[in-house]
Amino acid sequence: MKVRELIKAFKPYEWEPSRKEISERIGIPEEEILRFDLNTVPFRPEEILKALSEKLPSLPVNEYPDPSYRELREALSEYLKVNPENIMVTVGADEALDIMAKTFIDPGTVALVSAPTYSMYRITVEALGGRIVEVLRNPDFSDDLEALIEQSRKPETRMVFLCSPNNPTGNLTPQEDAVRLLESVGCAVMVDEAYAEFSGTSLVNLAEKYENLMVVRTFSKAFALAGVRIGYVVASRKTIELLSKVRPPNSVSVTSLALAKIALEKADFLLAKAREITAERERLSKALSRIEGLTVYPSHANFLLVKFEKADALKVYMELLSRGLVVRRLSGPMLENCLRITVLDKASNDKLLGALKEILGGKG
Repeated sequence: MKVRELIKAFKPYEWEPSRKEISERIGIPEEEILRFDLNTVPFRPEEILKALSEKLPSLPVNEYPDPSYRELREALSEYLKVNPENIMVTVGADEALDIMAKTFIDPGTVALVSAPTYSMYRITVEALGGRIVEVLRNPDFSDDLEALIEQSRKPETRMVFLCSPNNPTGNLTPQEDAVRLLESVGCAVMVDEAYAEFSGTSLVNLAEKYENLMVVRTFSKAFALAGVRIGYVVASRKTIELLSKVRPPNSVSVTSLALAKIALEKADFLLAKAREITAERERLSKALSRIEGLTVYPSHANFLLVKFEKADALKVYMELLSRGLVVRRLSGPMLENCLRITVLDKASNDKLLGALKEILGGKG
């Protein structure tokens, strides 16, 4: 079977193992495994599911959805305080990234990432024959703005990928830095705001002003709908029209659209839950910081980046895994000997804290 030459040596996304796979590997029942590695919220949106159950009998699942997803865009318009024409709905944030790459990347052209960051940016660009250039962050994980601007001005550069709050470091790109970048370069600038509801900051209000700005958001995190797979892009009308040229028709299901619309109707409740998670994040951060040998970095998301100064992070990962506590392994520049930990509920977080104290010698 003939395949593209590019695919033969392609480095894929590192999928997280399923709960079933972990259960079989370590011999612990699936229901006892705690996932600190997925950056999802620790609750099911029961009210949203109940409301959907009432609508299910009348959902036209035998028909394709309105390809413009107008109803959801209008609901998002009210939530974001932007025009519906500035919004494009996608299958999760990852379809948005794929659409952007198809719009801007030709074989041999370049996209910049402020590294370390989310690995799907690389995959969407390289799958189209483009090339990723990593611009290493400053020691405090802030974006190296001068280097990004310098690289962005090169003729082969088509895109800049920013993530704010950044995954896996948790820090923000300040609005003034984003504006300076947007005003200094002619290429497209994508800002991934998957965790924006935990930070309380956003650039969506700038989308119509800057034609080269594209803000990506999702229902997967604070809206507790990761399994529904629905995201969206906020950009200028002209840019939305451009992206829509390669957007697949009817890729979002009528069920997903209904769930997302219900979630927006209950946004106040979900945002209150997000604030509870950020409060728990601060409690967990302080508790981790009291454990000897750990450096916990400030975060504006629903996870924490932790550096192990006196222990091997991989060994700690394996010890936690044997207890049914799954954290995220990391690799690459600036992430040496680090693990990423999702903030769950207090009881789960306390279980993790107790396990870490045992593994690291009981100090803290």
